[in-house]
Amino acid sequence: MAPVKLIVVFAARLALPPVNPPSTGHFLLPKRGAASDLEIVGMAADIAPGTVRYISYDRLASLPQTTVTVTGDDNFRELPQQKLTVTGVYLDVLESSLGALPGSNLLTALCSDGYRATYTGDYVKMHRPILALKIDGLPVKAWVAQTHNDDPGTYFITHADFTPSFSVLSFSEIPKIPAKIIRLEFGTTRQVYGAIAPHQGDASNPEVIDGFRIAQQHCYRCHNMGSYGGTKAGRSWHTLGNYAASSPSTFERYLRNPKSIDPKSAMSPNPQLDESTAKVLQTYFQTFATMPTHPQSSRRISAFIKP
Repeated sequence: MAPVKLIVVFAARLALPPVNPPSTGHFLLPKRGAASDLEIVGMAADIAPGTVRYISYDRLASLPQTTVTVTGDDNFRELPQQKLTVTGVYLDVLESSLGALPGSNLLTALCSDGYRATYTGDYVKMHRPILALKIDGLPVKAWVAQTHNDDPGTYFITHADFTPSFSVLSFSEIPKIPAKIIRLEFGTTRQVYGAIAPHQGDASNPEVIDGFRIAQQHCYRCHNMGSYGGTKAGRSWHTLGNYAASSPSTFERYLRNPKSIDPKSAMSPNPQLDESTAKVLQTYFQTFATMPTHPQSSRRISAFIKP
């Protein structure tokens, strides 16, 4: 699943009005009953810290649904021109139904490949992301079996429409549509984004702040800081910092065309990033370097690019 994805919608959405959900005990299960059960963790009612609860596909399907028609979703790149009817649950309806605690203001979708997408309250309100349950009236697995399309897993997230709500230099907000979702985690922006926030001494540097805003939106999906962020890329925040510090020009080239540096990279190219945008990302990540710069930067690069 590529980090950068685009959605174009050609049909109006049909949404059922929200209802007052029953108690969360009606939905969450203490043990996994089927492989398709979705894991639920974090700051939600009836979930003790450090424990995992589960919700079945059938119980998710009992929540108020919405149906949209989409085309051009990168999860279905084999069918670029085909319109797909997707049925699912708005994330805000899901959060309410599962009893998100008042202090919880961030929902994270964790995927089986290590990709993670974070949804703030503002993002959910602005873009109304949908946890998809069916495609063309069929459970996703059944639909995939008929079409032989790439399998997005039992659960993925899409949008009825998406218009970027902000931009930083040449970077515009991109939709968050993860596939192969296995867990939803209720948490806080302070905790999750705080892990990659600029250090106090860099908080007044506008380049660092701009780089942080882009990295938080984009890079955090596949790169991690400790237990936060994605692990799909297999390269931590500090590794990126060391790379940016030891070879800035190569780091910038990697941002725009990853395969030119690492042919095995799964990262999508970002040719739209101009020099100024690449520079602020470089400046931001340099603040997370754990080793001093060294004239023999090629040694740093070879350490960064894993075989």
